[in-house]
Amino acid sequence: MAQRTIHYLIGEDLIGLGVRDADRFRIGNVLPDAIEDLVFRNLTHFQLDTEKDGKSVRISDFERFRREFAPLVETDDLYLGYYMHLVEDACYRIFWQKARLFERSMTREKVAILHNDYHLLNAYIVSRYHIRDELVMPGHFETEPINRIYPFLLKDFLAEMRGDFTEHPEGKTVFMTEELLEEYLSDATDVCRDALRRILTGGEPLDPMDLAW
Repeated sequence: MAQRTIHYLIGEDLIGLGVRDADRFRIGNVLPDAIEDLVFRNLTHFQLDTEKDGKSVRISDFERFRREFAPLVETDDLYLGYYMHLVEDACYRIFWQKARLFERSMTREKVAILHNDYHLLNAYIVSRYHIRDELVMPGHFETEPINRIYPFLLKDFLAEMRGDFTEHPEGKTVFMTEELLEEYLSDATDVCRDALRRILTGGEPLDPMDLAW
C-alpha cells in the first residue's frame, strides 16, 4: 500500500475538485491504514482474489465499499475519502507491477525496507509539494458506521502520522525512489481525478476490474 503522505498528497489535489468537507475527506483518505497490524490490510482495503481474462488477479473492491456504505460515499466526504484511498492503492499496486517492484506476498523484512523508504521520502514530499499537517480528528468518531469494517485506531494513527511532516531520516531508498514516486503520481493522478468526478457527478462508478493487478 502507498505511504501515508502519498495518500495525503493525492488527497490535497482531489480536494480542489469539488470536495465539500476537506477535514472529513482528509481523514477518510488515510483511514484504511489506521490498523494495528498488516494482517488486517485486506479487510480494510477490501482486497480479494478473482479472475480476469482467465488469469488470477487481485482487486481493491472499492465498488463493494461504495455499495455497503450507500449513500454515504456520495454524501459524506469521510466515506468519499476512504473510497479514494482504495482507488489510490489499486493504482499503486498496478504501478509496482509495471515497474517490476511488486511481489504478491512481501516478506516482513521487505515490507520493513519499503516502510523505511517511505520515511526517507517524507521530507522530499513535504518540501517539494509544500503539504502541511491539516488532519483534524472527527468528533465522536467511535460512532461512525465506518467502524463496522474494523475498530480503527484513528487517534493513535494520527498522532504517529504527524511525525511524517517533520522527520528527516538519513539513508538511501531501496525500492521506492524519488523518481519512481513522481512516475507513480503521474500515472495515478488522472485515474483518481476521473474516479472522483464519476462519484461527484453521479456518473457510472469506476469498475474495480479496470484496476486489477
